Amino acid sequence: MSHALKLDPELASRLVTAQRLEERRGQRSSGLPALDALLGGGWPRGALSELSGRRSSGRTSVMLAALARAARAGEATALVDTGGALDPRAAAACGVPLPRLLWIRCAPAQALKAADLVVNAGGFDVLALDLGDARPRAPIPTAAWVRLKHGAERQGTSVLVLTPARAVGAFAAAAVELSAAAPRFFPAAGQGGPPLLDGARVKIECVRRAGRRATDNPEEHHASCAWLAFTCRS
Repeated sequence: MSHALKLDPELASRLVTAQRLEERRGQRSSGLPALDALLGGGWPRGALSELSGRRSSGRTSVMLAALARAARAGEATALVDTGGALDPRAAAACGVPLPRLLWIRCAPAQALKAADLVVNAGGFDVLALDLGDARPRAPIPTAAWVRLKHGAERQGTSVLVLTPARAVGAFAAAAVELSAAAPRFFPAAGQGGPPLLDGARVKIECVRRAGRRATDNPEEHHASCAWLAFTCRS
């Protein structure tokens, strides 16, 4: 026989459901309308989000869009870079104000500690943690993700973790996977001229988002996918 747990009415009135907590936190725009639509508004505040994909899948471009959008909103941003993927000229072209970006370059073994220190120092609204393209030789300890998650919750920081393959697991409130980019070319100029690269088209899939899990229902699967186009002119 099961017994229902009865709470004191005053205590019960102070409890907040997980769904209501997500609603209070809100979200920050990713800077990409198609991605915002998949995420239900953007990257969640006060939480970890994971952006995974192989090399040349558009991870860095999505990250720069988020940092640029946060900077335009007057928010403080930081980047922990383990793979040296940041090209300052490309970042500036995407709208990231470099003098206002805290850029930390470190070894992969120091990445989680560096991110944890920055988040818990307070004052940063968005932090991107780029773990590079190499898969870690050993799994990242669960305790490291727990500390970073709790720090993000306390400070209200949106932490975006970039990985070559999913690694954050259930500690991520949102998770997006990018497929390999398909190149697009201009038509050849004149007869026999070589085609010129126009950009790339990338499929994005939301496998987890704040407030819900991605559905396994084939009828709803289309709502969890979208396409991004990156051009050489942008």
